[in-house]
Amino acid sequence: MKIAITYDKDTNTVFQHFGRTEHFYLYDVDSKEEKVIDNGGYSHHDLAPYLKSLCVDTLICGGIGSHGVEAVTSSGLNLIPGAVGDVKEVIKAYLDGSLVTNYNAVHCCSHEGHHN
Repeated sequence: MKIAITYDKDTNTVFQHFGRTEHFYLYDVDSKEEKVIDNGGYSHHDLAPYLKSLCVDTLICGGIGSHGVEAVTSSGLNLIPGAVGDVKEVIKAYLDGSLVTNYNAVHCCSHEGHHN
C-alpha cells in the first residue's frame, strides 16, 4: 500500500490546501520507502488521477475542496482530510490507527480569486 501526503517541504508538515500543493510525501507501507515528489504540474481534478497512476491507495491531506473530494473519491483513492503536523508523525498515527479524519477540513470552493 502506498500513501501520499500533501507536503510542505519548508516545514516538513502536511500542506493545508490539496489543490495547491506543490509536493507530495510518498510512503510505501510494504517496503518502508519514503520519497518526496513534485505535483507533476497538476492541480485540482488532475492531481487524483496522477496519484492513482503512481499506485497510491490513500491520500492524506489538510484542507480540500468539495471538487477535490469528488476527484479523489472518483479516482478510487481512500481520502483522509484534516491532517496537520509533521508528516512522519502523521504516517505513524495512520499506521497505528490513531489518525482522525476531520471532515470539517472539507470546504466549499468557488474557484474564484485564490486559484490561478
